[in-house]
Amino acid sequence: MKQEFKSLSTKIVLSISLVSLLSVVVIFNVFERINKQAFYSIEMEKADLVLKTIEPLVALNIYLDMNGKIDDTLLKLIENPNILAIKVIKDDKIIKEMKSKDYSSNVNDSFKVEKAILQPNSQKQIGTLLLVYSTKNYKVLIDKYTTLLIEILIALVLFFLLFSLYVKRLLSPLRQIAKALKNFSPNKKVHLPLIEEHNEIGLISNALSHMQEKILEYSKEQEDANHFLEDKVNEKTVELRKQLYTNSLTGLPNRLSLLNEISNYTDGALLVINIDDFKEINDFFGHIAGDTVLISFARTLENMFANEDDVILMHLSGDEFALLFTKKPLLNEFIQIAQKLIDNVEKMVFYHENNELSIRITIGGAFQIEGALEKADIALKSAKQQKKSFLLYDGKHNVEKLYKNNIEWGKKLAKAIEEDRIAPYFQPIYDNVSNKIVSVESLIRLIDNGNTVISPYEFLTIAKKSKLYSKLTKIMVQKSCKYFEDIDCDFSVNLSVEDILDEATIEYIKHNIEKYNVSKKIIFEILETEGIDNYQEVSTFISEMKALGCRIAIDDFGSGYSSFEHLLRLDIDYIKIDGSLIKHLDTDPNAQIVVETIVNFAKKLNIITIAEYVHTEAVYIKAKELKIDRTQGFFLAEPQAEFSLS
Repeated sequence: MKQEFKSLSTKIVLSISLVSLLSVVVIFNVFERINKQAFYSIEMEKADLVLKTIEPLVALNIYLDMNGKIDDTLLKLIENPNILAIKVIKDDKIIKEMKSKDYSSNVNDSFKVEKAILQPNSQKQIGTLLLVYSTKNYKVLIDKYTTLLIEILIALVLFFLLFSLYVKRLLSPLRQIAKALKNFSPNKKVHLPLIEEHNEIGLISNALSHMQEKILEYSKEQEDANHFLEDKVNEKTVELRKQLYTNSLTGLPNRLSLLNEISNYTDGALLVINIDDFKEINDFFGHIAGDTVLISFARTLENMFANEDDVILMHLSGDEFALLFTKKPLLNEFIQIAQKLIDNVEKMVFYHENNELSIRITIGGAFQIEGALEKADIALKSAKQQKKSFLLYDGKHNVEKLYKNNIEWGKKLAKAIEEDRIAPYFQPIYDNVSNKIVSVESLIRLIDNGNTVISPYEFLTIAKKSKLYSKLTKIMVQKSCKYFEDIDCDFSVNLSVEDILDEATIEYIKHNIEKYNVSKKIIFEILETEGIDNYQEVSTFISEMKALGCRIAIDDFGSGYSSFEHLLRLDIDYIKIDGSLIKHLDTDPNAQIVVETIVNFAKKLNIITIAEYVHTEAVYIKAKELKIDRTQGFFLAEPQAEFSLS
């Protein structure tokens, strides 16, 4: 058997080849890791930059409660193919979430980046942005450059196998290249040595340099794209800010802008200008005509105060404008400015399609900067109520307290309706011959949280102002009808002319009459104190109710607007004589004459008379002497939550 041995050169070649191969593998792994880290850093920076770009806009939209604008921002953002999903989190709850069609729950297909949402002009965190970013580009790059490195590896292996004698010589330049690559950055070009060499080392260096150029080019493209996106976001932010502080019709600063301006000054004055009956222009000539008047009026005011550097014109909303005096004038001058403005406006004529339109204005003024808008608004409302063209806010009038009281009562009333604390109380009406109960009036009461019974005098007026009156009427009708469904007794419910003119309320009344089968028991008391001007509508209502079997009473008859014409023109069954006539019936001869006239007139028309507010025995006796048919009042019985015929 021949002894097998390998020559030293073979061993050297093999050793060098193995060492070289090992070195190439190490270089490959190192370079691959560098590339992976570099590409990963690029993608992470891109994702982080997207969040930094949109965070201020999302923060502003959350702060201003403009959720619709957040949708627009996220929709534009999700168009980026690299963005798979984005969430807006507030108070540990997702308030907005959008996903692209490429979204997958596979963690290997994406990575997540979070960023805190900070309140504008504050470091207070109000939410969190969560971005799911695609790894598609990252994987493509890795695959691309891994393939390239593998090709280089194969070339190097072949090279070492064929030219193993030059391994030592080649190791030195490779070390130079590896050393240069340690400073590699996707945003900074690294100088690679031996590029000019016309050999394998030169090819490797050129290949790496070409790879570096591609990476730099890609990084630059992404940077340009991010700058473009940032510019667009900034443009949109400026546009939104302009919309936020500007009236879109006239281009003038709006109410929000006024509040912002007021906060910048320690002293000043304010006039709030309202165009009287502006709705009539819109209703009669159309909204285009109304907009034309508003624009013309705004330009006219601008011209009037063009040379006044200390006066800022605002268009608060609709038909309301304001003049902010950043330098407070003398009080007399301030009042003169307002009066002159009123006089000038009355002389103005606006044109729309050959129509001449004139306007009048009401002005409310505040001669202090603190709370100026609220005080000027109060003065404006007071001026309208008093039918004056101009009023200056005066704290002595205690109007703020009245408004606050109305607001509080409006809230209490709404809460009572919501919690079913509106209830009918029942006061019997007695026949003056038999002294027996012949009917019952359902009177509204509010039960507060402490079970205290509150009289309607406290809240009925406020109910009308807050548009809750019709709800109260419906509650009283429903509960009264239900209560007397199985009780053999007539009962009455109060209705205002406003109720009668409301078709929905009338339909609701008809529905309950039929539901509880009380058409023969119910009596509707129409409040005469409001003045019955809508005879046709009221007469139609009376006819419809009487056709169902219901009866009609005129309540508070003789209270100032009363007219015997009502008795002739309306088909009624009862007259309830107002308490102002009954109160001193036993001692007031004039009241006795009026009541006697009413009673005699009613008897000739076969109308039953009822005396309200009979509070003493003397009044009760006098009511009987004057032949009033029936009586009602505290002397006989107070309103109670439960009713009994006994």
